[in-house]
Amino acid sequence: MPAEAVVATLRQAWDILDDLQIPAAVMGGLALAHWGHVRSTQDVDLLIALTDVRPATLLARLAGAGYRSKGRLPLVRLEGAEFIQLLYEPPQQFLDVQIDLLLADTPFQRQALERRVMLPSSALGFDVAVVSCEDLIVLKLFAGRILDRVDVAELLKANRDTLDLGYLTGWIHQLTLERPFSEAWNDAFPGDALPV
Repeated sequence: MPAEAVVATLRQAWDILDDLQIPAAVMGGLALAHWGHVRSTQDVDLLIALTDVRPATLLARLAGAGYRSKGRLPLVRLEGAEFIQLLYEPPQQFLDVQIDLLLADTPFQRQALERRVMLPSSALGFDVAVVSCEDLIVLKLFAGRILDRVDVAELLKANRDTLDLGYLTGWIHQLTLERPFSEAWNDAFPGDALPV
Protein backbone atom coordinates (compact mmCIF):
# COMPACT_ATOMS: atom_id res chain seq x y z
CA MET A 1 0.00 0.00 0.00
CA PRO A 2 1.37 3.40 -0.87
CA ALA A 3 2.79 5.19 2.15
CA GLU A 4 1.09 8.39 0.98
CA ALA A 5 -2.33 6.83 1.50
CA VAL A 6 -1.51 5.83 5.08
CA VAL A 7 -0.07 9.25 5.90
CA ALA A 8 -3.03 11.03 4.27
CA THR A 9 -5.45 8.90 6.34
CA LEU A 10 -3.54 9.70 9.52
CA ARG A 11 -3.34 13.40 8.77
CA GLN A 12 -7.07 13.76 8.08
CA ALA A 13 -7.99 11.85 11.27
CA TRP A 14 -5.34 13.67 13.34
CA ASP A 15 -6.71 17.07 12.29
CA ILE A 16 -10.22 16.03 13.38
CA LEU A 17 -8.99 14.66 16.72
CA ASP A 18 -6.95 17.80 17.31
CA ASP A 19 -9.92 20.03 16.45
CA LEU A 20 -12.08 18.11 18.95
CA GLN A 21 -9.24 18.25 21.54
CA ILE A 22 -9.13 14.46 21.80
CA PRO A 23 -5.78 13.23 23.17
CA ALA A 24 -4.26 10.77 20.71
CA ALA A 25 -1.05 8.91 19.90
CA VAL A 26 0.03 6.73 17.00
CA MET A 27 0.69 3.17 18.14
CA GLY A 28 1.05 1.08 14.97
CA GLY A 29 3.59 0.73 12.20
CA LEU A 30 4.30 4.46 12.09
CA ALA A 31 5.24 4.38 15.79
CA LEU A 32 7.42 1.32 15.19
CA ALA A 33 9.36 3.26 12.56
CA HIS A 34 9.95 6.13 14.97
CA TRP A 35 11.39 3.72 17.53
CA GLY A 36 13.81 2.13 15.06
CA HIS A 37 11.90 -0.83 13.60
CA VAL A 38 10.74 -0.06 10.09
CA ARG A 39 8.28 -2.40 8.44
CA SER A 40 5.57 -1.88 5.88
CA THR A 41 2.28 -0.69 7.35
CA GLN A 42 -1.08 -0.75 5.64
CA ASP A 43 -3.26 0.86 8.27
CA VAL A 44 -3.38 3.54 10.95
CA ASP A 45 -3.59 2.64 14.64
CA LEU A 46 -4.29 5.35 17.20
CA LEU A 47 -4.81 5.34 20.95
CA ILE A 48 -7.40 7.98 21.90
CA ALA A 49 -9.12 9.24 25.05
CA LEU A 50 -12.78 10.21 24.73
CA THR A 51 -13.08 11.99 28.05
CA ASP A 52 -14.95 15.13 27.01
CA VAL A 53 -16.27 14.03 23.61
CA ARG A 54 -19.04 11.56 22.94
CA PRO A 55 -18.25 8.73 20.47
CA ALA A 56 -21.21 9.83 18.33
CA THR A 57 -19.69 13.31 17.97
CA LEU A 58 -16.36 11.91 16.82
CA LEU A 59 -18.03 9.43 14.46
CA ALA A 60 -20.15 12.19 12.90
CA ARG A 61 -17.05 14.34 12.25
CA LEU A 62 -15.15 11.41 10.77
CA ALA A 63 -18.12 10.40 8.59
CA GLY A 64 -18.36 13.97 7.34
CA ALA A 65 -14.72 13.71 6.24
CA GLY A 66 -15.32 10.47 4.32
CA TYR A 67 -14.56 7.79 6.92
CA ARG A 68 -17.00 4.88 7.02
CA SER A 69 -17.52 1.90 9.28
CA LYS A 70 -15.50 -1.19 8.43
CA GLY A 71 -18.25 -3.50 9.69
CA ARG A 72 -21.91 -3.24 10.49
CA LEU A 73 -21.07 -1.17 13.57
CA PRO A 74 -17.99 1.02 13.94
CA LEU A 75 -17.47 0.22 17.64
CA VAL A 76 -15.95 -3.22 18.21
CA ARG A 77 -15.11 -4.95 21.50
CA LEU A 78 -12.27 -7.45 21.33
CA GLU A 79 -10.61 -9.14 24.33
CA GLY A 80 -11.67 -6.41 26.74
CA ALA A 81 -10.65 -3.54 24.44
CA GLU A 82 -12.93 -1.18 22.54
CA PHE A 83 -11.99 -0.03 19.03
CA ILE A 84 -13.58 2.19 16.46
CA GLN A 85 -12.78 0.53 13.12
CA LEU A 86 -13.15 2.64 10.01
CA LEU A 87 -12.11 2.74 6.37
CA TYR A 88 -11.01 5.82 4.46
CA GLU A 89 -10.17 6.40 0.81
CA PRO A 90 -7.77 9.35 0.58
CA PRO A 91 -8.27 11.70 -2.39
CA GLN A 92 -6.76 10.37 -5.64
CA GLN A 93 -5.63 7.10 -3.98
CA PHE A 94 -8.47 4.76 -5.10
CA LEU A 95 -7.94 2.35 -2.22
CA ASP A 96 -9.18 1.98 1.33
CA VAL A 97 -6.98 2.44 4.36
CA GLN A 98 -8.16 0.93 7.64
CA ILE A 99 -7.97 3.08 10.75
CA ASP A 100 -8.36 1.61 14.23
CA LEU A 101 -8.98 3.96 17.14
CA LEU A 102 -8.33 2.18 20.46
CA LEU A 103 -10.31 3.81 23.24
CA ALA A 104 -8.08 4.41 26.27
CA ASP A 105 -10.21 2.80 28.98
CA THR A 106 -7.60 1.32 31.33
CA PRO A 107 -5.10 2.96 33.69
CA PHE A 108 -2.25 1.70 31.50
CA GLN A 109 -3.76 3.11 28.30
CA ARG A 110 -4.46 6.48 29.93
CA GLN A 111 -0.89 6.65 31.23
CA ALA A 112 0.43 5.70 27.78
CA LEU A 113 -1.41 8.73 26.38
CA GLU A 114 0.07 10.99 29.05
CA ARG A 115 3.57 9.74 28.14
CA ARG A 116 3.16 10.22 24.38
CA VAL A 117 6.04 11.80 22.49
CA MET A 118 5.61 14.51 19.86
CA LEU A 119 7.39 13.87 16.59
CA PRO A 120 9.08 16.74 14.84
CA SER A 121 6.76 18.10 12.15
CA SER A 122 9.43 17.27 9.58
CA ALA A 123 8.90 13.54 10.17
CA LEU A 124 5.51 13.37 8.41
CA GLY A 125 4.95 16.98 7.39
CA PHE A 126 2.63 17.75 10.31
CA ASP A 127 2.67 17.49 14.11
CA VAL A 128 1.74 14.07 15.49
CA ALA A 129 2.42 12.13 18.69
CA VAL A 130 3.48 8.50 19.15
CA VAL A 131 3.30 6.31 22.21
CA SER A 132 6.60 5.87 24.06
CA CYS A 133 8.73 2.88 23.17
CA GLU A 134 7.97 1.22 26.52
CA ASP A 135 4.23 1.69 26.04
CA LEU A 136 4.42 0.41 22.47
CA ILE A 137 6.14 -2.73 23.75
CA VAL A 138 3.37 -3.30 26.31
CA LEU A 139 0.65 -2.69 23.71
CA LYS A 140 2.31 -5.16 21.35
CA LEU A 141 2.67 -7.76 24.10
CA PHE A 142 -0.99 -7.31 24.99
CA ALA A 143 -2.03 -7.78 21.33
CA GLY A 144 -0.18 -11.09 21.42
CA ARG A 145 0.15 -11.99 17.74
CA ILE A 146 3.36 -13.60 16.44
CA LEU A 147 4.07 -10.45 14.43
CA ASP A 148 3.69 -8.36 17.59
CA ARG A 149 6.24 -10.53 19.41
CA VAL A 150 8.68 -10.03 16.52
CA ASP A 151 8.04 -6.28 16.75
CA VAL A 152 8.75 -6.36 20.50
CA ALA A 153 12.06 -8.18 19.99
CA GLU A 154 13.10 -5.62 17.35
CA LEU A 155 12.08 -2.70 19.58
CA LEU A 156 14.08 -4.17 22.46
CA LYS A 157 17.16 -4.53 20.25
CA ALA A 158 16.85 -1.02 18.81
CA ASN A 159 16.20 0.72 22.16
CA ARG A 160 17.81 -1.43 24.86
CA ASP A 161 20.09 1.33 26.15
CA THR A 162 17.36 3.97 26.46
CA LEU A 163 14.39 1.97 27.77
CA ASP A 164 12.97 2.76 31.19
CA LEU A 165 13.10 -0.89 32.28
CA GLY A 166 11.58 -0.17 35.70
CA TYR A 167 8.50 1.37 34.10
CA LEU A 168 8.32 -1.36 31.46
CA THR A 169 8.65 -4.32 33.82
CA GLY A 170 6.24 -2.71 36.28
CA TRP A 171 3.44 -2.76 33.70
CA ILE A 172 4.48 -6.19 32.44
CA HIS A 173 4.03 -7.59 35.95
CA GLN A 174 0.82 -5.66 36.60
CA LEU A 175 -0.73 -6.85 33.33
CA THR A 176 0.66 -10.41 33.72
CA LEU A 177 2.60 -10.27 30.46
CA GLU A 178 5.72 -11.96 31.88
CA ARG A 179 5.64 -14.97 29.58
CA PRO A 180 5.36 -13.14 26.24
CA PHE A 181 7.90 -10.57 27.42
CA SER A 182 10.32 -13.33 28.42
CA GLU A 183 9.93 -14.96 24.99
CA ALA A 184 10.49 -11.66 23.15
CA TRP A 185 13.49 -10.80 25.37
CA ASN A 186 15.02 -14.21 24.63
CA ASP A 187 14.41 -13.69 20.90
CA ALA A 188 16.19 -10.34 21.11
CA PHE A 189 18.99 -11.29 23.52
CA PRO A 190 19.44 -15.07 23.70
CA GLY A 191 21.02 -16.06 26.99
CA ASP A 192 20.79 -12.58 28.58
CA ALA A 193 19.07 -12.38 31.96
CA LEU A 194 15.65 -10.77 32.02
CA PRO A 195 15.44 -7.33 33.63
CA VAL A 196 13.61 -7.38 36.95
